[in-house]
Amino acid sequence: MKKNVLTVLIMLISICSFAQKIKIDKGEIKLDEKTIGYVEGKKPVFKIYSLDKSSSITAELKNAPNEDSMKLPWIEIKNETTGKTNEIDFKNKSRKFSAFNYDRSIIYELMDRGYFTADGLNIEAIENFLNGESAGIAAKRLGVQGDIDNASRLADTYQLAIDDNGVIYSIKAKNIDPNDKAIGFIRMTSPFTNGELKYDVLDLDNRLIATWYAKSAMVSGYDKFLNQELITWDNKVFKATFDNRGNPIGYKMSKDITAMNVVRVLVGNGYSLGSPNLENKK
Repeated sequence: MKKNVLTVLIMLISICSFAQKIKIDKGEIKLDEKTIGYVEGKKPVFKIYSLDKSSSITAELKNAPNEDSMKLPWIEIKNETTGKTNEIDFKNKSRKFSAFNYDRSIIYELMDRGYFTADGLNIEAIENFLNGESAGIAAKRLGVQGDIDNASRLADTYQLAIDDNGVIYSIKAKNIDPNDKAIGFIRMTSPFTNGELKYDVLDLDNRLIATWYAKSAMVSGYDKFLNQELITWDNKVFKATFDNRGNPIGYKMSKDITAMNVVRVLVGNGYSLGSPNLENKK
């Protein structure tokens, strides 16, 4: 019986916490109309104060250069006095994130972690967080972006082209005929009942090298949904953006920006296509 009562109490506490509403009015942070702190500044840097303004932190929104515009920033929390920093992600974007109210979104994230409460800034919890192990978000996001940039630069050296039949060409083709610059093929299909696109990339021997899926695809050997991602024959997954601007009227594979994005990502990550059988004969 006691166990059941405890479970009910936990559920009620959870419901109440979800019901709490944060509002920011002229710099006042209000929880259910009660002022619990203050915030000033504008995107990307906000300064958040305790109710008596004796303590404060800064919260700065950060993005990796050239990142997908749909990718949410991360938040760098800083104690300006000590200079110590750490990072958090927007983890509850479906319920609380708003691109029109970054300051309120940040407060919600701080509350989810206990760094901001109904009593305002939880200085002890914040200091423990700042003095703790680095979340490593910046290192990961900037490192990933660096890999993407390097792959893009490598793809540039191949001077890739795709014709209307889906033949992929490159100046680095290693074919018997020096004038033959084909290195593979790309095929677009829509095999799903919801009409989502799929692209297959094959080498010159017609072996499947990778498949790109537009949305919510599941494949054997990979336990996550594939959304605007390609998966290679050796189960590596890379992001390749969907872009339909190339064919405003009618359709031509040579104008398909998504197809080129898929091929560039594949080649830029070391899948040079061509014909292994042909190269082994040399």
